[in-house]
Amino acid sequence: MNPLVDKAQRLVSRKIFVKPEIYARELQQIFARSWLFIGHESQIPNSGDYITNYMGEDPVIMWRDGAGKIRVFLNSCRHRGMKVCRTDAGNARQFRCSFHGWTYGTDGTLLAVPYQEQAYGKTLDRNDWGLREVPKVQNYGGFIFASWDAGADSLDQYLGDARWYFDITIERSIGGIEFIRGHQRYKATANWKLMAENFCGDAYHLPYSHGSVYKLDIRQISPVTYTSAPILHTVSLDNGHGMTSLAFDNERYETDLKLAEEMGKEEADYIRACRARLAARLDDSRASIFALGFGNLFPNFAFNNFSALRPMGFYQAHPRAAHQIEMWQWCGVDRDAPASIKEMIRVDFARTQAASGLAAQDDAENFEQVTEATSGAVGQDLQFNYQMGLEQAPTTRPGVAGRISPYFSENNQMNFYSHWSDLMEREAS
Repeated sequence: MNPLVDKAQRLVSRKIFVKPEIYARELQQIFARSWLFIGHESQIPNSGDYITNYMGEDPVIMWRDGAGKIRVFLNSCRHRGMKVCRTDAGNARQFRCSFHGWTYGTDGTLLAVPYQEQAYGKTLDRNDWGLREVPKVQNYGGFIFASWDAGADSLDQYLGDARWYFDITIERSIGGIEFIRGHQRYKATANWKLMAENFCGDAYHLPYSHGSVYKLDIRQISPVTYTSAPILHTVSLDNGHGMTSLAFDNERYETDLKLAEEMGKEEADYIRACRARLAARLDDSRASIFALGFGNLFPNFAFNNFSALRPMGFYQAHPRAAHQIEMWQWCGVDRDAPASIKEMIRVDFARTQAASGLAAQDDAENFEQVTEATSGAVGQDLQFNYQMGLEQAPTTRPGVAGRISPYFSENNQMNFYSHWSDLMEREAS
């Protein structure tokens, strides 16, 4: 049993957020063996298109090769380890290392070595020195995930029941999801798990951390909240995934339709078409959910989407040290949404959840001050309390995936840390 996570009493040692040795084990046991989000296919539509990202602390390139296949490579020259790509995105037929000039093709092959005959004679076989390719890469509804573990379960198994919900976001889009070009990123002095648990189930912080946002006379990022809906829920899922702010009975659709009708006929027709598309492609249970709220796919890929009139926000807390994260953020839209809705989405993302947004600043401040107050010799010797919901066993709902809890509950957080504990205790690869 992991002494750091008390599953029965629902207590978690603060040491897991501050100890470098625990962080080092996470890189091996979690980030080197889990399925991780890399990017969206809309970011690299053409052969030669690429973006860069990270898998844990390992920099990677997601690159569409000459045949159109999406590949993921360690962004590191096999000669001396230099990054072969030093830009965020673009199009390239090859990458040439700026250190010594080793050159690689879109399939990772080592194409050229400067002065190879003079420098190496016949001792260097270029076939043995291509870029290190991530062995498992899979596209799920346009979202590209990858794992360094060649023996890992399939992505479908890893996502499990989370697919039941994530498909709502994917299938509701009339023209398919596209990521707005570019992304935002910022650093925070905090542990990556604080962001992950915040998204996976922490509705409790909303009235307090973001209370000022609700008081502003602005368009709210969530048209349906705990103050306006009859009841909202959190859902715990296998493999540490979780989401919250779910409404099961058309609350989000009916609110969207009312708001869209105030905008105009095109916007109202669009909302009706989204609802009809969900019912046709999935089932009425998922169509009646319409928009997910917010959640986290273990370990560090978070999302929110409260409405078809609001942004699809996607977030990744990249670990940089036990005390450091780099937060990356993308805004998604329906490619075929009316122009008026796309513009509203762009503005709302920048105003609310972006690096300088109202909600993101609140969260970053929380994460940093938790870390500061947890890192001392006395502070880290205490435990975090996740006992909310201890006497409220999760329930099930016919035709609905997952284990359902009240809106204010910490069942999702304990689900996250129970899975974290299991992975940390498994035999090292």
